[in-house]
Amino acid sequence: MISGIGCDIVDIIRFEKYINNKTRLIKLLTKNEFLIFKNKNSLKQKKEFLGGRFAAKEAFFKAHGIEHGMLSFHDIEILNDKNGKPKINYPNTFISIAHENDYAIAYVVVEEG
Repeated sequence: MISGIGCDIVDIIRFEKYINNKTRLIKLLTKNEFLIFKNKNSLKQKKEFLGGRFAAKEAFFKAHGIEHGMLSFHDIEILNDKNGKPKINYPNTFISIAHENDYAIAYVVVEEG
């Protein structure tokens, strides 16, 4: 049974100021996410990655609820499986991230475990 659904959309242009600011990047990304970010080749890819991860983490907090004590972006890690599909480090949780022009959107569904 579904226990929560979350959605978030962001304008990825706002993440341009993050690109060369390691302090901001470290607040948003886990170590593994930061390694992926560093390997992105273009400004567009970097903004999409940051916007997608931000939207996904916000969507997770909406779906899961903050009453469970998870309040940091570091509590949630979003990597990709071998096929490139995003996956989240929380059991019984499903995620989708999309980008279009200047926007990134994420949906998260949490099932009771």
